[in-house]
Amino acid sequence: MLATYNPALGAFVDTLDVAMFTPFSSATLWKSIAALPNLTDLILIVPDLRNATALGDITLPQLQYFRTDLPHRMLLGFLQAHPTIGDLDLLDGAHAGALCPLRMVDLSHVQHFSGPSRCISQLAHDGATRLTMELEDDCQGASLPLHTIPSLLPLLYQLTIDIRNDDDDILYNVARAFPGLRKLKLVEKASPTHRPSLARRAWNDTLAWSRALRMLCDLEELLLRTCAPLVRKSANTDAERKVISAWINGTRRASRRTVPKPHPTLYHVGVWYGAGKYGGGCITHWSRLAGGWERIISVIDPDRDHLFL
Repeated sequence: MLATYNPALGAFVDTLDVAMFTPFSSATLWKSIAALPNLTDLILIVPDLRNATALGDITLPQLQYFRTDLPHRMLLGFLQAHPTIGDLDLLDGAHAGALCPLRMVDLSHVQHFSGPSRCISQLAHDGATRLTMELEDDCQGASLPLHTIPSLLPLLYQLTIDIRNDDDDILYNVARAFPGLRKLKLVEKASPTHRPSLARRAWNDTLAWSRALRMLCDLEELLLRTCAPLVRKSANTDAERKVISAWINGTRRASRRTVPKPHPTLYHVGVWYGAGKYGGGCITHWSRLAGGWERIISVIDPDRDHLFL
């Protein structure tokens, strides 16, 4: 790196993205990072790095965003030395045992946590505002990690969480854990038991799904990605409207003479249904406008990397 030869240049660099998948010198990596004292964003993807002292004595006083796949046990000293980090993105970083090594580090300054659900459920604290919880292969579903979070996280407004196709009570569990949530994204992942993907999902029971949504009384946006079909004919506006309306309003019972009131705060619902490993399916976005709910975006057969926000 040029900054290692001319230190003056390093002062002007605020972002570093490192991805190394071939043999390299950990000493060279250390020198390269240390030569950039004004970094605010650091991405470090080095799956073969196992030198526990590779990040030792590095000080980046302005670091705010840190993303890495390093084992969590290797991050203890680095995270302790950087209380400026507000956005921590842990890519896997597998470790043996149920307890995350980082639970011993004071991370009260971190507002956004992203990583394995088993770890994030141990690291989240009352100051957290956004969580991204990814299911590990050996995790049966999202309910257990949600139950292990120690408090209600009063400032949390956004949650992205992986679920299984048989997570029937996922909305109830999310609502119990984070009743003040405003933005929720559910991402369906294949079951670790490799059971056939059933078409039946929790949201097929529209009355129960609607009731669970109402428990999230501040919810504004709901996103859902699933490999299951939402409607029989993809992208059919009337069929999609019927499903989305049932979620928002609840299923009308024969014994009731009044139509249930819609969810009080929800204004955006997005569903990527029929999604496979390599994309495909259909993306539909619905928004509450002045005249009611209308579809604003429809994408047929999107690629795997299509931005779903």
